[in-house]
Formats: sequence, structure tokens, C-alpha cells
Amino acid sequence: MMKQQYNDKYSQYNVITNYAKAGSLNLTRVFFIVSSSTASASELVINNLTPFMDVKLIGRSNTYGKPVGFFAIPVGDWYIFPVSFKTVNKNGESNYFSGFTPNAIVADGLDKDFGDVTEASLASAIKFITTGAYRLSSAPVYQEAAEVTNGNNVLDLPEFKGTVSERKFK
Repeated sequence: MMKQQYNDKYSQYNVITNYAKAGSLNLTRVFFIVSSSTASASELVINNLTPFMDVKLIGRSNTYGKPVGFFAIPVGDWYIFPVSFKTVNKNGESNYFSGFTPNAIVADGLDKDFGDVTEASLASAIKFITTGAYRLSSAPVYQEAAEVTNGNNVLDLPEFKGTVSERKFK
């Protein structure tokens, strides 16, 4: 299903991962609702499923773009986390550093509860499943509420979103 791929100096560490099916959902297509915060493991699942089925992405922007992984390396009392490998799918595809582009650009519906069929992204997926189009040409375009847009703009700021600890490791 995937391979952790190292540079030519460390290719002996390349690891291929295959998964044994315990059953089958018999899916031919899957939909992901994505944003610029869709990253890492989520993108890994998208990339790994692409050779096996029709993957559709719905969202307001490209995904984050992180086809790489790392290991903690101790340096004195600290750890560093340099990029250590990239992940590639069954077809050797991996270079999504700019993220995955949605098949349908749809305003975000953070103002709706999970599973609300009137939420724009979910409604677009359901519309595609039932009609083959993300929205009918006569249907009004969903307008994102100002508070949703403002909240997304804060989430989309290009800044560190993680944890920094001042602890020393022994």
C-alpha cells in the first residue's frame, strides 16, 4: 500500500507496508472533506487510496502538503525532528508538497453540526453521489458566513501549530 522511502544513502531502510484485508466494503469511490489543515496522516490515507479507488476531495482550499515523516533524534538534552523519509503510494506517487487540490471548491460549513446534510461540503458530496454533479447549475452557491470565514482565516495563518516543550530529557 505504501513505502517509506529514504535517500540513496539510506535506501536499505526503505520499508514497504501492505495491509491484509479482514473484510471488504467493496468501495469504488471515497469522498474526503478537506481544508488547508488536512495534513500528514490524512494526506497519507488520501494518497495511499488513490491507486485503489476513485478519491474525491471537497473543500475550500488545497490540503497542507506533507508527504514526509521524521524520527526524534537526541542531541544533548534536546530532540530534533528533521525530515527523515517521504511516503509513496503503490504507484510511487508522493510529491504533494503543495497539497491536494479539491475536485470541488466549496465554502466551509463550520457553522453546522457534523452530519448536517445542509452543510455545504457534505451537501456537495451527497449531490455528487446522487446526480454526478457537485451542485446543480441552478442551485445557489453557498456563501460562507463571515464568522466562519474569519475563523478559517485565523486557522489558515502560516504559523507554527504544534507543541513546544521546555522539558529536558534525560
